[in-house]
Amino acid sequence: ISQHINLSSEFIDALWWLYNPLPINICTRGSAEALVVLLPVLLTVALTVNDNGSMKQLFTSLQTKKKSSMSIPLRAFLAGILHGVGIHCKLYPVIYTVSFMANFSRQEQQQRRRCQSVSSNDNHINSSDDASSSTIQQQLDQGWTHTLSELMTYFQNCMCCTPQSSSGGGFPWKHPIKILMLALLWIQRLFLTPSSILFLLSSIFTMAGTTYAAVHYYGHEALEEGLLYHFGRIDHRHNYSMYWYWIYLLRGRVASAEVVAPSSWVGNVPLIPQILILGFSSLGIAPYDLTFALFCQTFCFVAFNKVMTAQYFTWYLCLLPLCSDRIQWSSRRMLLSLSLLLVSILTWLGSAFTLEMLGWRSHRQVWMASVLFFVANVNLLVAILNGYRVDKIWRSLSDTPGEGWSQKVKAS
Repeated sequence: ISQHINLSSEFIDALWWLYNPLPINICTRGSAEALVVLLPVLLTVALTVNDNGSMKQLFTSLQTKKKSSMSIPLRAFLAGILHGVGIHCKLYPVIYTVSFMANFSRQEQQQRRRCQSVSSNDNHINSSDDASSSTIQQQLDQGWTHTLSELMTYFQNCMCCTPQSSSGGGFPWKHPIKILMLALLWIQRLFLTPSSILFLLSSIFTMAGTTYAAVHYYGHEALEEGLLYHFGRIDHRHNYSMYWYWIYLLRGRVASAEVVAPSSWVGNVPLIPQILILGFSSLGIAPYDLTFALFCQTFCFVAFNKVMTAQYFTWYLCLLPLCSDRIQWSSRRMLLSLSLLLVSILTWLGSAFTLEMLGWRSHRQVWMASVLFFVANVNLLVAILNGYRVDKIWRSLSDTPGEGWSQKVKAS
């Protein structure tokens, strides 16, 4: 077979998603989840990471000096439309918005630097002015050029409890002024870059337009079922999430869960780790490796969600083929993590079978299996981050990585 078919890694990854039994089974149950995740999310990624929409040139697009077949603002506009359609079809892609904006902002920054580099080479008269402007531009763009390997090393040190290096890198947690400067710098990049703003506005207007059309044709029920329902949803039936049992007990103590849920701050606690992971991946990883950032965001969002069913797994499985070549699947840590995940899934299915089919009162056993499944997911995410192959991104970048988080605001 290998003599007649090119069994490249991209082809194998495509087959892995195309013939994956989980999405096939989800579609046979009447859910169009495979289509929902394929059209808006993957097309948006294709328009974002590459000028011509080809996923094969995922990392070489930033290195080419030829004129793009499609300008960055135009790709941002089209990607925003697709992103808005994706949010209308399924609300969860809204978590990708900051990542797309950061990626477009960095692409525009890179394009400006290339243009300035070409103009400086053509003009040898004002060499001193060019040197000073280049220094200023380097200081402004230093946030984009901080090394991804340092960010990943810092995150691995935090998750794996390994001592940090003495190189002075890492996020300046103990320096509030530096954190404030970083925040202001990112606000400037996200909301003062034309391509990122164009992407945001096109997404908002597309989402608003499609929602208005749905309400116009189907009434207020379309707004309630498609959008408002998710903000007040409380699912007390057993699912993969470890929070279902607490919701189940709460619903048994009160007559109406809808009255208690809005006044309870405990239900918002799971949002804290989600926000931290989303912020780190959106600003630290997405500018360099968009697909890997989206995968980590979706994986964390699903793992920490208060409701988790089998169709939620397709949300990040569709992104895995786009970044699987940067993950060390054959490492011992990864194999152990995958084994633990498989054991947790089998344990949960066995416990759920006793509850659903045999009628046993095994609610606590199902809840303990859900906790084990949560631990296995977090452990797998740590293993993925720990085995992330930074060299594949580092070598593909058109600029040289800088000095890291703390060095960027060293002057302060």
